[in-house]
Amino acid sequence: MSYSLSRATSWNLAGYLYLILASFISTPILLSHLGVTRFGQYALIIATLTLVSAFDLGLPQAVVRALVRTTLPTSRQQLWATSSILFVTTGLISAAVATIILASYHLPVSIYYLVFALTLVNSLVSHYMTLPQSTGHFGYYNAKTFLVGTGNTLLAAYLSMVGQGIPTILATILFCYLLTLFFLAYFSLKFFPRPWYYTPQLKLAKSLVSFGLRNQVGKVAGQIQAQYAKYLLAPVSSLFLSAYAISTGLTQKLAGAVSQVATALYPQVSARPIRPLYYRLQFALIALALIGIIIYSFFGYAFISWWLHDPTLVELVDSALRVLVWNFVLLIPTPLASTVLDGLGHPGTTSLFATLTLALEITLALLLLPRLGLLAPIYANLIALSLTTPILLYVTDKYLLQSSHALR
Repeated sequence: MSYSLSRATSWNLAGYLYLILASFISTPILLSHLGVTRFGQYALIIATLTLVSAFDLGLPQAVVRALVRTTLPTSRQQLWATSSILFVTTGLISAAVATIILASYHLPVSIYYLVFALTLVNSLVSHYMTLPQSTGHFGYYNAKTFLVGTGNTLLAAYLSMVGQGIPTILATILFCYLLTLFFLAYFSLKFFPRPWYYTPQLKLAKSLVSFGLRNQVGKVAGQIQAQYAKYLLAPVSSLFLSAYAISTGLTQKLAGAVSQVATALYPQVSARPIRPLYYRLQFALIALALIGIIIYSFFGYAFISWWLHDPTLVELVDSALRVLVWNFVLLIPTPLASTVLDGLGHPGTTSLFATLTLALEITLALLLLPRLGLLAPIYANLIALSLTTPILLYVTDKYLLQSSHALR
């Protein structure tokens, strides 16, 4: 199957638009039936699962890049066997970390077992997703978006409506992960019909980890940046935690749609630079973000009021979103820029910018928290992005220019 950027992007965007729609439907239902406190706990559990998934040694990007560049069947088999062992190992470590993080919140014991299992299976799913991503089969790649996305949105909302609690919801999400794993494992047999016949190679493992670790810092920093404020606000107020989770969830899902374009672009960038396309995409994304600000200024409050109903929560979410829409304009160019840097072999540069942004943001959030409360991490993010995003775009442009000259 030949690689098609338009087909890959279409699949990714379709999956993410579905996820956004499902979240719109499920969020008010979960909030209404779980209550603010348990909804905050659920948001914290999902945030923890998302955070620890970043501790993967940068292996997904490293494996995709290696699969794109490796053509010999035997070498690809050895690569697949080696990456399998690495993903299982990182999955076990991440599962232990997730359980330890949540241990201080005194949740039911069954939740800890479910969190451990969810984290491990998620790591295995991430491994099998590298194959359809590298080969352009983005219908298979988006199996997680449709199956797991349905589990933690629509199915979770239905279960809360019939009186089920967080453990049952997490068990259902785990089933969706296992179904996704089965689906992707079946797909992998078309390429590696006898995966157990090949022995993992230590030298190859070191090569994958070496490349991945240069990207790992940036990925971990990005996830900490997306989730840390929930742990910061949880002791302050469950209402603040819920409002922050809802408002940032909207912008993060929209940013995630951009990441899907970047994900589709990554295999091509790994093979060759595509400078004109990069500029066209960035211009279009920034234009769409500015249009979004105009739309929210006219219709945002009315929509939030219709969506959430609770007047107190509506006021908090609206006040957060009126700042977050500007954050989004600064955030929206970064996924493509980071993908280009990674694909050109400079993941360390991406990691450096992500780390600097995170350090600046957390410092500002801690300073602003006593005065601004809910808005402290949001304004901290706005200030940090306004300083680092222009520099990231400038550096990316320089590397793209160098790559273009090298090809001439």
